[in-house]
Amino acid sequence: MGNTRERWVAAVSAVALGVAAFAGCGDTGGEKSGGGGGGAGASGEFKRPITMVVPFGPGVGSDQAARLSAPVIEKEIGQEIPVVNVPGATGNTGMTKMLQGPPEQSLAIMPADTLATVVAGTSSFQLDEVAPVCRISNAPSSLWVNTKGKYKDWDALGKAAKENPGEVAVATVGKGGIDDIALGSLEQQGFKFRAVPFAEGSERKGAVLSGDTEAIFEQAGDVKENVDAGQFKPVLLFADKKQEGLEGDYTLASELGVEEFLDQWRGIFANSEMAPEQLKTLSDACSKVEQDPKFDEFRKKALELEGGFMDSEEYGKFVKDEQTKIKDLGAKYGVFK
Repeated sequence: MGNTRERWVAAVSAVALGVAAFAGCGDTGGEKSGGGGGGAGASGEFKRPITMVVPFGPGVGSDQAARLSAPVIEKEIGQEIPVVNVPGATGNTGMTKMLQGPPEQSLAIMPADTLATVVAGTSSFQLDEVAPVCRISNAPSSLWVNTKGKYKDWDALGKAAKENPGEVAVATVGKGGIDDIALGSLEQQGFKFRAVPFAEGSERKGAVLSGDTEAIFEQAGDVKENVDAGQFKPVLLFADKKQEGLEGDYTLASELGVEEFLDQWRGIFANSEMAPEQLKTLSDACSKVEQDPKFDEFRKKALELEGGFMDSEEYGKFVKDEQTKIKDLGAKYGVFK
């Protein structure tokens, strides 16, 4: 763990200070990353297109965020950034795909769910293999039900979970994610749900519409179309205060005795072998995403929280703190054995 922490701190420091020495930290050395040869990497420039991997299916929040941020970053760095979806294993399939590409030509959107798998020890990669570029969004999560389903509000859903422990199904993104931690916090309050993981967002939503699950754990932006169509409604928000713009008669998890929450943030990561000068170029370009009118419109429609953007240095520190928080809450709620 100590080595991982040291390399992670080195990655963050390299981006913030532009220290060329970091380019040699990876196992394959500076030649692959372009950090030691004084070429495009050392100048912070990019000579080829950069693939941005979305480790989830089309249409979900991570996908929307990637497709809106990519054109903004393209304009700043002068290279195309095609976006590809590689779903599976709570984001790990996509992260592995990103790490298999040339370091200077690969990026990925990573959400809190995927970091949770790193903490749980079930991920296909280690945190020191990736470098933080920027955080671009942050939002609380809710439990949503089918408006035509059996349970119309939290009182009914919660009562069923209490009276029939482990029988009321909730569609989640994958095993060991923040979904499971949130449901674990409810179990400690006497509400035991059964998590049913689906790799694709369309599958999760379809399960609620078909009645295969009674609820779905999701952020407002990911189910906006269903809400607008009158199909879904929120019954429980994992927060201690109402979410601005979120309509409906929903309950706060804090009212049930839950005191700590994990929001669903999303950020851009690169291979840690990318030259530090290039990482800084990307981080600087990311700052323009926050100011982009189209991205701001998406953020507001998705009911994202204010202050979602973080540059590479701040994001790196945040991820370390979030890693500790996930570990502590996962252990507290019995998710990580």
